[in-house]
Amino acid sequence: MSSLDLNDPHPSASLGVARDASRAAFFADIDILRLATLLLLLPNVLFALTLGPAAALPLLMGSAGAYAILWRPTANGARSLAEPVDLAALSLAFALALALCLLGGETHLFYANADWLARDGVLHDLSQRFYPLFYRYQDQDFLLRAPLGMYMTAALVGRFFGLHAAHLALLAQNATLLASILYLLARLARPHSVLVVLLIAAFSGLDIVPTLVMAASHWLQEGAWPHIGHIEWWAGYVQYSSHLTQLFWAPNHALPGWGIALLILLHARREIDFAALLASFAPLLFWAPLPMVGALPALASLGLAQGPRALLAPRPLLALFSGLCFLPMAFFLTRDAGDNPHRLLLSLPNYGLLYGLFLLVEIPQGLLIACNWNQIERCDRRALAAALAVLLILPAFEFGHSNDLAMRASIPPLFLLAFAFARLCASLPQAKEKSALALAAGMIVFLGAATPGLEIARAFLPAYAISDCNFLTSWRKSAPRSNGANYLARIEAMPEWLVKPSAERQTLEDRRCWPDHPLLEEARK
Repeated sequence: MSSLDLNDPHPSASLGVARDASRAAFFADIDILRLATLLLLLPNVLFALTLGPAAALPLLMGSAGAYAILWRPTANGARSLAEPVDLAALSLAFALALALCLLGGETHLFYANADWLARDGVLHDLSQRFYPLFYRYQDQDFLLRAPLGMYMTAALVGRFFGLHAAHLALLAQNATLLASILYLLARLARPHSVLVVLLIAAFSGLDIVPTLVMAASHWLQEGAWPHIGHIEWWAGYVQYSSHLTQLFWAPNHALPGWGIALLILLHARREIDFAALLASFAPLLFWAPLPMVGALPALASLGLAQGPRALLAPRPLLALFSGLCFLPMAFFLTRDAGDNPHRLLLSLPNYGLLYGLFLLVEIPQGLLIACNWNQIERCDRRALAAALAVLLILPAFEFGHSNDLAMRASIPPLFLLAFAFARLCASLPQAKEKSALALAAGMIVFLGAATPGLEIARAFLPAYAISDCNFLTSWRKSAPRSNGANYLARIEAMPEWLVKPSAERQTLEDRRCWPDHPLLEEARK
């Protein structure tokens, strides 16, 4: 078997051993990680350059410190990251990533889901004007205050080459990030790389089961079968989205959430040290804070395992210092965010029964893993236990207009669960006397595939053109019932040392934004 094979079970122990004469390589797997790190960190730098000096300087220092640590992230004994890049595997990963990003609606080559309507407005405005961006709505002045990590680099391209170039740059960025995640994941999953990656891509709860039960009940009562579209809101209060749902609807949350989960897996296998994992946390807040909330318990658990002496070494201290430099970013992201609805769902009447049913339907993989805990790799158990704890707790709360806390904070824990479940499934053909386990795992995969299958099917609805409406107009036309707290903050809530005020204001436009949208009648007006 060639050592370039994705299924090679014996990775080289060092870069020097791997680079033999017959396989001369200019890049190692660690360079793929460095590229992804650069793409994730660069928006922080671009954003810092738009702020006042008091905020810009610490953000630039924090970004420099984080990248210095992440440039040499490997721990003692790192094996996989030291290997030369497998160009065939990387090409396949990029082809899959590009196809999924396009199907998810990027560049609008295929149908783009409703969440893209407001996000297209954000990308348009950032491509037309450098940050900060101000809006006038209902006699009140607002500032665009949101996690803008996904947009900044693409918007810089759009500033010079136009809106469509910005969308192409966004596609290139997101496809590269997704390809890096898939490629490094495949390298960790050997000798079952292809199977594990496909199982993770198709990972989902059993949403189709309650959906069909409710549809059958409707048919018995009304005599007609209801339309089945997006099926993941069956529980009403809470949703754990499938991986393809996250990518198609919210890549700005999915990519950093999967990125931090991948780094956790790399650290668990001693491919990167804890300092590299710690240094990645704060910069990813600018992409999506809620997935970082979901990753925090696993990071804390892994940090406690280091011991005080290891945590006080120079690299972890530098990582901690660089993270503290991002405090202005945390301050920015939390200004005027108190209007987001929040409550304890467990206090609602009869919610306990729905809570239990939700867990059974959405994460049956967790139950299967708990019953076969001794088959989980020891290196994964600590982080996986923390992930399962988060997944058990999140449905008890509601935060955000569509309970964003559960949808987005669950991204890293679900990724860790998906990896463990996929590895368990991949080992079943070699296992003896495991027919019941194989049947249960097969049923979960089969029934769960309905959710990503419906997401892919929706991608083939008629596509509609990219809109050049500003964000305020896009938001009001696409989500008129939303209070905008995810995107907007009152100007008076943002101090001048952080963001300099401007006299320029964008207002609601009186025109049609999506005249060719196939579904959203209100958005055409």
